Amino acid sequence: MTPTSPERRAPSARRRFTLAGVAVVSCLTAVSVALGAAALERGPRVRGIDGDTDLLVERSGVTLVLRADQPLDGRSADGVRVEPEVPIDVDVSGSSLRVTFPGTVDFARDYRLIVPALRSRTTGAVDAAELAFTTPSLSVTSLVRGGAFARDGGDDRIVRHDLSSGQETTVLAAPRIQEYTDDGAGVVAAVLDDTGRASLVHGGDGLSTIPLALPGDGTLGLLRSSADAGRVGFVFTGSGTDGQQHLSTLFTIDPADPDAAAQAVLGVDGIPLQADAWFFVPGSTYLVAQAPTGTMSLVDATGVAAPRLLGEVGTLRGVLPGTTSLVVETPEGTTVLDLTTATTTPAGTDASDDLAAGSLLLSPETSIAWTADTVDRRAGGVVRRVFDADAGARIEEVCVSPSGRHAAVGTVADDAVIDGYPTRAEWLGRTSAVVDLSTGEVVAEVPGTRPDWCA
Repeated sequence: MTPTSPERRAPSARRRFTLAGVAVVSCLTAVSVALGAAALERGPRVRGIDGDTDLLVERSGVTLVLRADQPLDGRSADGVRVEPEVPIDVDVSGSSLRVTFPGTVDFARDYRLIVPALRSRTTGAVDAAELAFTTPSLSVTSLVRGGAFARDGGDDRIVRHDLSSGQETTVLAAPRIQEYTDDGAGVVAAVLDDTGRASLVHGGDGLSTIPLALPGDGTLGLLRSSADAGRVGFVFTGSGTDGQQHLSTLFTIDPADPDAAAQAVLGVDGIPLQADAWFFVPGSTYLVAQAPTGTMSLVDATGVAAPRLLGEVGTLRGVLPGTTSLVVETPEGTTVLDLTTATTTPAGTDASDDLAAGSLLLSPETSIAWTADTVDRRAGGVVRRVFDADAGARIEEVCVSPSGRHAAVGTVADDAVIDGYPTRAEWLGRTSAVVDLSTGEVVAEVPGTRPDWCA
């Protein structure tokens, strides 16, 4: 028998490794080709979204940016829509699809942003995308006083009213509340002691109530807050802890930091600002303040950017609802100052009539005006009645929501009496009717005074 050599009986170990290696490489190559083909065939997918859908109910011009994982063809904008239908503007830049809402959307409603075909600029492959979101409820906060200075009564309460669900929550209760500001998460309140001296506290539903430091011994007012800036501001008059005297000096403080000290807001000259009027600019960290001299300044409340002098551009009346523009009154009439472009737009004749006495701008062409008995909406020469006071009651104050779509109409009985508070006294029994300004519908009626819409 002829012996068989080991090489003839079986492949060598080296040959077996070579054959296996070829098989593995062939397999990996096939997988790689398959994955590459799949990547080329797959359309762009959304890898991130920039923008806050909660702002859509308050501000016009809010933009949502969908960031894709591939450069996009301009045709990706075709057919983009929102359900329920609302107007949108769509544009494509690089790997981003930008959806801008020129107006506001409804409160407490489910929406879907539908993109039928995100198209790759490189391969032409397409894929669909969708964003579902629910807008926040319509809410308003009010101060319900117990009348502690005028008679025996319970604690004053700051109550947040969810008008979409009809629920209400007591955010903060204290014996005597002079005024407050709502920052969304909680409230900051000026609370009076038996002598009428105010202290500052921060609290909220589920939050511990903590004191905030005042600059010294004195009085405070014009209390306002900004969630965007993370600051609360107020005007202080009195003696500082360093012995410095302050007269209507504007201060800010971080309410989230219990150890933070109140900081004076400095103007372009590095000197603390005195403010007869001031407001936070929505959607930014900035505030605008007007000194007794009439000079107006734009200041970053966080201190990152240098202050800017706007000059004597008119009397500051407020911020135009849903915008970053200011409403100012000049000898020539009422003007809207756009802080983003530094341009001014004269208000229409109907919108500017009697602005300083019972009138507010909703836009350069639209306003509301009120008497003790009625509230009218004026637009394009057309006057429409949106509210009538009940018999035996009168209108005391009208404030507009941040979006400009609703108004809080404060009414009191003709025979109402003052509650006796030494600072910012109010009429007892005051209520606020929340009115849809486009239809005149009374959405709700809430008890109390000083709705948070009244800056």
